Parts: sequence; structure tokens; C-alpha cells
Amino acid sequence: MVNLARYGSLRHSGYDDIDNAKTGQDLEVEELETTGYGTPIVEEIPVEMDGRGESKTELVRGLSQRCISFIALGGVIGSGLFIGTGTALSAGPGSALIAYSIVSVIIYFTMTSLGELATYLPIPGSFNAYGTRFVDPAFGFALSWNYWLNWVSTVAYEAGAVAIPISYWLPQVNFAVWGISLMAIVVTINCVTVRGYGEAEFWFALVKILAICMFIIVGIAVAAGGLGGHHYGFEMWRYKKAPFVSGFGGVLNTFIQAGFSMQGSELVGVVAAESQRPAKLIPRATRQIVFRLAIFFVLSVFIMGLIIPYDDPQLINMDSGNDSGVISPFTIVFLKAGIEPAAHIMNAVMVTSSISACSSGLYAACRTVHVMAMQGHAPKILGRTTRRGVPLHALLFCAVVTLGLWAFNFVGQGIVFVFLTGVSGVAGYLAWASICVVHIRFRMAWKRQGHRLDELRYRAPLYPFGPVFCFVLICVVIFGQAYPSFQNGFDKITFFSSFLELPLFALFWIGWKRWKRTKVVALATMDLDSGARGGLTLEEEEDMLAEPSKRGFKAAALKV
Repeated sequence: MVNLARYGSLRHSGYDDIDNAKTGQDLEVEELETTGYGTPIVEEIPVEMDGRGESKTELVRGLSQRCISFIALGGVIGSGLFIGTGTALSAGPGSALIAYSIVSVIIYFTMTSLGELATYLPIPGSFNAYGTRFVDPAFGFALSWNYWLNWVSTVAYEAGAVAIPISYWLPQVNFAVWGISLMAIVVTINCVTVRGYGEAEFWFALVKILAICMFIIVGIAVAAGGLGGHHYGFEMWRYKKAPFVSGFGGVLNTFIQAGFSMQGSELVGVVAAESQRPAKLIPRATRQIVFRLAIFFVLSVFIMGLIIPYDDPQLINMDSGNDSGVISPFTIVFLKAGIEPAAHIMNAVMVTSSISACSSGLYAACRTVHVMAMQGHAPKILGRTTRRGVPLHALLFCAVVTLGLWAFNFVGQGIVFVFLTGVSGVAGYLAWASICVVHIRFRMAWKRQGHRLDELRYRAPLYPFGPVFCFVLICVVIFGQAYPSFQNGFDKITFFSSFLELPLFALFWIGWKRWKRTKVVALATMDLDSGARGGLTLEEEEDMLAEPSKRGFKAAALKV
């Protein structure tokens, strides 16, 4: 049974709405269903409704372990990997491999920091809300809008990129048709319950993972000469200017594309507020995601670099501003293997991956703006949810903004892709750097207030080296973009796409700070308790979900 005295009132532990001693309300018990993996699905029954059947702010805890793991992994895999790697390879196989490997290290330390925070405080808004509580309300405001801009830019990129694999079959159809169709599909997916979204993402991610595994196997066979009739070895690493085509500047410039391709792993923190057992599921997903990313991204890029020359005329390079007649590096490898039907299958996978990544991006964007509305950082109407816990107003707002950004493709597709990649890539790096800052501040307050480390359900390894090293490395990557911008004369597109996000972040931070006169949160008074689950054992958390009737409660729903 649960010892409620261990962690204070249910309201402070995140279980406020099942505290019937406070609410005086009887909630109905909703039947617990079980997935094929033995994970109970717990649905929330909103209790505060308006006249139109809408609740005001509640989200649903309906994401199971397999959904969280695959959202964290599958949500990352999209056009950035299947299509954007063409841009990375154009800088040479060595540049691409170094960039993706170092970004994997950054993600590892970022995820361990976020895993510790999200396990202890699985609250709506994730690290954006942590920025408000642990650093400065103005910092949290800037971080939230930065992260929102990151994802609407990513979704706009995906909506434009989906036309590339489809044009392999239907080159005469205008790409606008596919972009609009994609947005209609992903808005529909996000309009269902969070459980329905999680299930859809699970199957999308499973298809992408199986396709990448098939690509790795075929790619190794092609490089070794087992398929395609040519033994490549490291031939492409000695081809012309390879492996480093543009030298040090080329490596630095590739980091933006690598960061853009691999961002999304922090969705583990975003979905924590809608997961059933954060203390158990978040650490597990955190440990799994890092190594899977290293395998899927780093190994895939390495295999491409062994087989595809960096100046292959079929290689997609968004910087060129012309996608006519070009195809994905994944498709090129299958064609070189002589397996043309598999190339068609891979193209179909790329279409589904765009749907999946676009859906995950829209999910992250609308959840971010929903929490901002609850905190007073966005219009209040965006904080409303439907009776099934879907922030519909926030979803439609994000969809409209995304379509607006996507529409700029009609002005100049190549330039728009570069700007969307640059803005989203730098915004992602800023989000990762902010996670490191928040984690350091959290640990400092934890020690200052007399807490012990063994009170944390999950502790980030290699602290404080991890977040400090990660933060310094991210600063080098971001400010290092000045070098390729001036390497061969002033490249205004590279410069502005790389640095546009920095003044925007500063404008949000300083503007909100001056307007609201916010102050840096003092370590001694920092709120470490509200919403915390650190005092719950895994057995107690499962008991809270699985046996509500034995505790005298009449609800199986958990409110956030």
C-alpha cells in the first residue's frame, strides 16, 4: 500500500485530482485495458468541463512503455536521416561521420540529464517548465518559445521534404499536393486521444526501424562486394577531396545538419507528463535511446560514406536549391545493390517516416504551447483541451503556423530548406544546452536544501562532467558556424540560417525579463517538491495505478 505521508499531499505529487478528501468528488472507474505487452493503459476522465464538453487544462496519462520508447526513437527518425544526410555527405564521408558521432555524445549527456529531471518531476512542459522553476521565469519563457519554433520549423521541413520520395514515382505532380496531404494526416492523428497517437507512433517507428536494419545489412553487403558486383571498401574515402571536402569548415557546417537530423530524443521529457509510470519508463527509455541512435544514425552515415561519392549527381543536397532528379542516399544504396524493388520499398518507408516525424513534431509543438498558455506565456485559449485530453486549440494554432512556414517553399525551395534546417538545428542545440543548465541548477539546489542523491530514482552518470562538457561542446558547435560562413567569402545564407535563432532567443529572454521584472530563482527557495515523484518506489507507483479500489479511491485516472 502507498504511504502518502512519505511525499506530502497528493496535490504536490502530481495526483491532485484523485485526492477525493480535497475535491469531495467521486470519480468513475474506467476499465483498465491491457496491451499485448502486458502494459495496462490508464485513461483519464476529466472532471472540469465547460458547456461544450471541453475540459480546461487536463492531459491524459495514456502512454505505455513501448509507446514512449518508440516515440523517443521513431520520432527522431525522419527526413533528416533519410533525405537530409545527402547534405551531410556532400561535405565528405569523414566530415559526416565525425559530426554525427559527436552529436551522439551530446545527446547521451543531454538525455541522462533530462532523464534524471523527468523521472523526479514528470510535469507538463518538461525542461521548458524546469527552466522557469530552476533558472528564471524569463529563461523558461524564452526556452519554451524557442522549442516551439524548433518543432514548427521541423514540421514545415517535413511537409516540404515528403514530396521528394513521392516525386520518384510521380514527378509531374506539384509538391504542394503532398505537403497539404501530409498536414491533413498528421493533424488527424494528433486529434485522437494520446493513446491513439502513441499507438500510431509505435507502428510508424517499427516500420522505420526495420527498414534501417535492412539498409544496414544490404549496405554492408554492397560495400564488401557481395551485392552490386563492386568491392568498395574505403574507396570513397580516397575519392578526390574526400574524406574532408571543405576541411574544418565543412565539418563544422555538417554539425547543423547532424543536429537537425538527430533532435527529438528529448521528447522523452515532453511525454513524461502523459506516461503511466515515469519512475520506471523514463529511465529505461533514456538508456535505450542513446545507443539505438548511435547504431541507426552513425552506422547508417558510415555505410553511406563507403558506397556513395560525395559529388554523386543523384545525391540530395538541399543547399543546391534544386531537387530535380535527385533521390535519397538510402535509395541510391539499394539501386547500387541491384535491388530496384527494395528501392521502391525504401521510398515508401521515407513517406511514412515523414508522416511519423511530422506527427511527433506537431505533438511536441502543441504540448509546448499548451503548457505556455497554462503558465501565462501564451494566449489562455491555447491551454484548453477536449474531454479526451487533446489540446485542440494549440494543435490547430501550430498547424496554421506550420502551413505558413511551409508555404514559403513556393518562394524558393532550396533557400527555405536551408533556413528551416538552420533555424531548427540551432534551436535544437539551444534546447539541449538549456537542459544541461537546468540540470546543473537543479543539482545545486538539491545539495543546498540538504537532500541526498539516493533520494533520486534515477541519477545521471558522470555528473557534473556530463552536462558541463555537453554545454561547452554545444557552444563550440553553434559559434563555430561563423567559420564556414566566412571560409570562402561571406555566405549570407549559411550565416543567417545559423545565427538567426540566437538573437530571437535573447529577445524573448530579455524582453520578458524586463516586462515582468523576473529574477533568477534562489537555490535556497527553489521549489523541488511540487509535482515530484521522487519519494515513490516503483511498487508504490504501480499500486497507485493498478489498485485504486483497495485504497478507497474510485478512480483509475491520474491528472497532471
